Amino acid sequence: MALVQAESRTSRRAAAGRPRRRGLGRRLAAGVAGIVLAAAAVYAQQNFAMSFEQRTSFLTYKGRIGETVATKRFSVKVVSVTAARAVDTADYSGKVTKVGTSHLFLLIDVTATSAREPMKLSKYSPPLLLTRDGRRYLPTDKVDESLTLFNRYIQPGFWTSGLLVFEVPKDAVPGASLVFIPPVSPLVVDNFAPEAQVDLDLSGAAADRLIAQAEDYHTLAGPSR
Repeated sequence: MALVQAESRTSRRAAAGRPRRRGLGRRLAAGVAGIVLAAAAVYAQQNFAMSFEQRTSFLTYKGRIGETVATKRFSVKVVSVTAARAVDTADYSGKVTKVGTSHLFLLIDVTATSAREPMKLSKYSPPLLLTRDGRRYLPTDKVDESLTLFNRYIQPGFWTSGLLVFEVPKDAVPGASLVFIPPVSPLVVDNFAPEAQVDLDLSGAAADRLIAQAEDYHTLAGPSR
């Protein structure tokens, strides 16, 4: 009996002295957790150390309709502004149909070129229509992107033209500006990304004329776009 107890105690001591092996899965999980924590720390240092305005700000270059506004990434010029109550859209098969609004469609004819590399406008950071009282309107989703500047690559050394279409109430027209924003990554914060703010010269009288002369229908699919 004494011998059995002694052997049992010896076996327990030997087992206690052996180092325990950590499983491969546990080691991998620990490594992944470490990477995630490190990435979170970098993100927090980049973002939460700055104010909201700093995190969402761009370097703004200003100009007027008819002028070329040049930034370090692109140059842009607003050629003209037209108003309409109905325009074209297209479905997934490319079939073009008419779409209307109870407000106004503002059709802004834009031409742009890139400074260094090709770029394409993104729905995640699209151009905006900025009103004089600070309201911001996104390009309308009633018009398929295939009929607008969103469907075209902006190349270095070449000027690419296309329309940006906004659906707005009439009181948004006076004093409105186009804010042209290049595509930016949703994952990387670039506080030095440029934007161009173009005054559309829609003073009170000019805005009234534009609204009064709004076309009943403006085609986007034909040569008169």
